[in-house]
This record gives sequence, C-alpha cells and structure tokens, in this order.
Amino acid sequence: MNEKNKGLHIFILVLCAIVHLAVALITGPLTTAATQPFNGVLAQIQVIASTVLVVTNHKRGYITVCILNIFSILSAISGALHSRNAIAGLVIPAITIATMTIIYTNIMQNQAITHELKEQYEKSMDDNRIMREKDEAIRAIAYTDALTGMYNMRYFREKLDEAVRLQMPFSVIYVDIDDFKKINDTFGPKTGDAALKIYAERVAAYCGRRYVCARTNGDEFGIILTGEQTEADILNIIEQLRPLFNKQITAQMTILNVTASFGIVSHPKDGNDTENLLDHAIMAVYNAKANGKDRSCFFS
Repeated sequence: MNEKNKGLHIFILVLCAIVHLAVALITGPLTTAATQPFNGVLAQIQVIASTVLVVTNHKRGYITVCILNIFSILSAISGALHSRNAIAGLVIPAITIATMTIIYTNIMQNQAITHELKEQYEKSMDDNRIMREKDEAIRAIAYTDALTGMYNMRYFREKLDEAVRLQMPFSVIYVDIDDFKKINDTFGPKTGDAALKIYAERVAAYCGRRYVCARTNGDEFGIILTGEQTEADILNIIEQLRPLFNKQITAQMTILNVTASFGIVSHPKDGNDTENLLDHAIMAVYNAKANGKDRSCFFS
C-alpha cells in the first residue's frame, strides 16, 4: 500500500469511528423522545460505518469495529436491565460483530487466494523466462561455430532455406582461403585456428547487420547478399572483402600472408533450392582456384 492510500484509509477509519461513536451516544445516553424513532436508521448507519471500516482497513478496521461495538454493548447493558426496549442496543452490535467477522474472514480468504494466484503467476512467468533463456542458449549453441563464434553452416542453410521459400532475390559469396592446409601442416593446427579466428572477426565486422555471414566449413565462409545484385555490385563487395584476407596477420607469433578465392551464385538464376545453390557456389570457388586463386568466379 502506498503512502497516499494508507493516509486515505486512516482518514476513513477515524471518520467512521467518529460516526459510530456519535450514533452510539445518540441512541444511548443522549437519546430523547425526538431521536428515538430514528434509532433504527442510526443503527443502520453504524452497520454501514462498520462495513466501510472492514472493507477499507481490513484487520485494523475489523479490530476497530469489534472495539466500537463492544463499547456499544457495554453501554447498553445497564439500559437493558431496566427496559426491554433497550435490548436492541445489545443485539444490533452483537449482530454487527458477527456480520463483520464473516465479511473480514471472506476478505482475508480472497486476499490469500489472490496472493497464491499471484505467486503462481509469477512462478509461471519465471518458469517461462527460464525456458525461453534455455531455448535461446540452446539455439545459440546450435547455430554458433565453436571456434570462431560466428554463425555456422546450420544457421547459414536455414537462412538460405528461408530466402528460397520466400522467393527472395539474393546472391551468395562463398569464400575459401587459398592453401590454408599448408598453414596447419607447417605451423600446426593451433596457429591455423588462431588465424581462422582473426579472419572470422574481420568478416563478421565487415558484414555487421548488413549481410548474413557464417563459417560454413573449415577455412570457408559464406555471405548472403539480399536483394537484386548486379555483377558490378558483387565484384565491388568482393574487392572490399579481399583485403580482409590479403592483409598480413600474426597468429601464434607467426606472420601469415594468405589470399582467398570467391565463388558467386544468384537466386533464382543459379538454383532454386539451398543444396543446388551451395553446390554451385563451391563449384565456382573451385573454378576460381583452378584459374590461379586469389580471384572470383561467377557460377556458369
């Protein structure tokens, strides 16, 4: 309960208590022949004030109601001993306490049920959040290349499947580092892995959110260019990619200079399904290597 509501509830408690006491005095010690016909109405005002106290202040209001009505019973005892007409002054407060007890009990039960439902809802939300986080973690593991942290071939295939299914025009640049096996054979796989991480970081940084890119296999990378692309557009992108591999690097204290070959396919011209497009892209890369490496080749 915030401070504003708390202050309002206390104000209601005090006001209802004053009303209750005033009515008790009017119908008790201060009653007159003029006010006696209105005692029934005044008693109902006490019941209403008691109800408002319990509904707004709950436990605090219920305790106040009990105290006020017990006070009314005690005040009416002496009168009831001398006159039967004063018996109502005993019965009405007692009935009021019983009625307020029922109301208060129901309020507490409803609050307990509401609290339990809220806890169940919050637990359900937490469980859903945990499951969602686990699903995201599993998905991240399933789609991430363990060595480089890039997307892997599985993710790359799914993106190709999606683009083919939507009949989107797109092109694929398939990159294969030239003679990378010699690095592993000469300097060892640790040096080769360190080099792949560097090249992967460069490719991922270049593609950013513009293009989908992945380490598709060993020393190979795939890039998806969405939308219509002319040969000139694609060659321009390849000229930007080429320095990412040609630029000298140091891996495991070993200075390396490599080149890369590029194979290009376009959808739907070069294939209408993912497998055909990948096969044709790899064929284009092999053609580029067969023609001297460090060059690009469109599938034909």
